[in-house]
Amino acid sequence: MKNQVFAILLVAGILIFFAVYCYAVIDWVTDYRTGVYRRDPLEAWYETLALVLYTLLGLRFMNNRIGSL
Repeated sequence: MKNQVFAILLVAGILIFFAVYCYAVIDWVTDYRTGVYRRDPLEAWYETLALVLYTLLGLRFMNNRIGSL
């Protein structure tokens, strides 16, 4: 029972974080196309850095989970 609850929470968390990641990527592309990053290079820098870090953490998480199976 404990493992089932953990698995359900893990899958729900993964889906939520994936949805947030997709929203962030769509927002990044929209800002790039509309020229927001030309007007505010600092915003471009920190949003791009956040996406890169989020991607690296996601890959690390998947590597740890797949490696432990």
